[in-house]
Amino acid sequence: MPWYRPTQAPAFQRQPPAAACLRALAYPELYRNFMVHLFVMAPAGTAMAFVGSRIDRVSGWGPLLGWPLAGIIGGLCIALGGVWVWYVYGYLFLSGRGSPGSHVDGGPTILVDTGPYAAIRHPSVLGKLLGVAGLGVMFGSTTFLLVFLPLLLLYSLLTNRFLQERYCDQRFGDAYQRYRERVPMLLPRPAGLRRWLAGEGAVSGQGPRARGTSPRAAFLELRWYLVGLGCLIALSALALALMVMFAGP
Repeated sequence: MPWYRPTQAPAFQRQPPAAACLRALAYPELYRNFMVHLFVMAPAGTAMAFVGSRIDRVSGWGPLLGWPLAGIIGGLCIALGGVWVWYVYGYLFLSGRGSPGSHVDGGPTILVDTGPYAAIRHPSVLGKLLGVAGLGVMFGSTTFLLVFLPLLLLYSLLTNRFLQERYCDQRFGDAYQRYRERVPMLLPRPAGLRRWLAGEGAVSGQGPRARGTSPRAAFLELRWYLVGLGCLIALSALALALMVMFAGP
């Protein structure tokens, strides 16, 4: 299979190997969703890290680390986070037979409960969190790491739970409810890690297929996702403006 412009859809793999997950970026269904996060999250995270660094300056806080150490550690975090997101999205695409983003191509058509998804429901959040933390390290912003980063994590957990998982409830019904009861959202349990290492599924033997959902549901998920990001950026800019206004000479 060539790296670019695949001529046919990938074969279904319930437990695809890591190499196949990384090669899956060649398929538009995957990289379109990957680019949505790259161009939405990266500008938002960068803008908030910049605002955080300005708040630090107004407050008199110095950078956490000097260069080049900040650049090396921050860049490493961004790279590792990006590769992890790439891998888990590739896994979800190959095992779920559909784009990882319901707001892009409708989402997976088979419930994925193996591999990293046997341990936690949203493994991509860990990669995004690591990458965004790397931005804070590169900017050397204490405010970003201690204030904005927890807010971004909270925002991600809330949108996943009340937007993405609501969509999955509509798609997979009772099977997804059983999956949610057994698999934690972000912090894995020993049993989940054992399932991952043993190659076992969390709830199903075959992976239940999705039921149809309206395009409007996917649009609403994307809309509220973007509205939330916009509000976070606006609040961070307002915080900076207030800091400058009341900091005094």
